[in-house]
Amino acid sequence: MVIGSLWMSGCSSTPETDAERQARWQQGNLTSWEIQHGIGPVVEDIKLAAVDNALAERGKAIFVQKCATCHYLDMKKTGPPLRDVTKRRSPEYVMNQILNPEQMGKMHPDGRQLVAQYAQFMTIQGITRDNALELLDFLRSEAGNPPVPMEQQPGFEHRRPRLQRMRSEILDDTG
Repeated sequence: MVIGSLWMSGCSSTPETDAERQARWQQGNLTSWEIQHGIGPVVEDIKLAAVDNALAERGKAIFVQKCATCHYLDMKKTGPPLRDVTKRRSPEYVMNQILNPEQMGKMHPDGRQLVAQYAQFMTIQGITRDNALELLDFLRSEAGNPPVPMEQQPGFEHRRPRLQRMRSEILDDTG
């Protein structure tokens, strides 16, 4: 009787709660889907249409505002280059990394590897799921494009006045 009860509870079709999922992740028990697609709010395959240029433009604006401080498209910065991330990672993985960077860095094997390589966690930016989809379309639109010089990287011009101001302040202090 006890064996039957244990067997039945182990075969339950009750969906996993968020608390149960979190506990499983903390124990390092990731499913094969989670290994491939990351851990976070995206828990099933995303069906993508062709890149939507309007979404990609909004995604570029978000990239400049929230991502370009740490990422270039073509070279390492504080974080890894992102031009071809959608060729290396599934859309679900990219979304989970954007939406759940802290847990990805602590509990996902590839996320832990990135934290070790770059010696820091990706900052939580408060990006919504819709914003993450816009960022995803921007990154998809950039995948496969040829590299561009640093001065042409999205967000470089956005930071230039601040960099020039800092340079002037340093020169004024030393000079």
